[in-house]
Amino acid sequence: MVLIVEIYILKIENLLGTDTINLLKEFVQEEKKNQLGHFSQGTYAQNTLLGDVLARYAVCKRLGVKNKDLIFGKNAYGKPVLLKPGGIHFNISHSGKWIACAVDENSVGIDIEIIESIDFTSCESILSKEECAYLEALPQDTKLKYFYMIWTLKESYVKMKGKGLYIPFNSFSIRVENGNIRMEPNEENLYFYQSFLCDDVLYSVCTKSHAIPEKIIYWNTDTFFKHIQNIRG
Repeated sequence: MVLIVEIYILKIENLLGTDTINLLKEFVQEEKKNQLGHFSQGTYAQNTLLGDVLARYAVCKRLGVKNKDLIFGKNAYGKPVLLKPGGIHFNISHSGKWIACAVDENSVGIDIEIIESIDFTSCESILSKEECAYLEALPQDTKLKYFYMIWTLKESYVKMKGKGLYIPFNSFSIRVENGNIRMEPNEENLYFYQSFLCDDVLYSVCTKSHAIPEKIIYWNTDTFFKHIQNIRG
């Protein structure tokens, strides 16, 4: 049976209270609790914690296990990985009110971004020469959206590879034309998926799986807290 990539999208409207934060911390490992302790209270710390718990739910649901059965670690480049039980890959991203998680049997990367104004003169560190030339030739009113389409795809690829900034963003090119996504230099058995949640929010997924993502779960805060109770124990 071919198992599809599962994508979870969570929208958080407001900062969470102290009691809710403490409840979420019950789900994570001591290392994560200590890490969060170094952050000031705010959106970043909250979303980091929410992303961790969302990933735990996604993995538990996929494998049919409970949260207590999960042990996480990091690879040589710092990417979070599931150590126990094995056989599953996941990745997390967050931006503003949005948190995204992807799980798959193969390596997977996901990136979600809110489209905001940027200085295009600084794009050379992110885009290849070919991408910069293509972007420059686009009509002015489409440049910003296209830049984010490319940026999230590149982020998802680098995160899938699990090497972070050790892969320079301008060392490879991605082109999106008529809904088709192409990468140069080409890499076999590589698949991309991209979708807009609204006009100014989009996410991209990169996976080694040959199955196109078909299962996408959208949650608000209330739905999220109802579901995570199912992985206790």
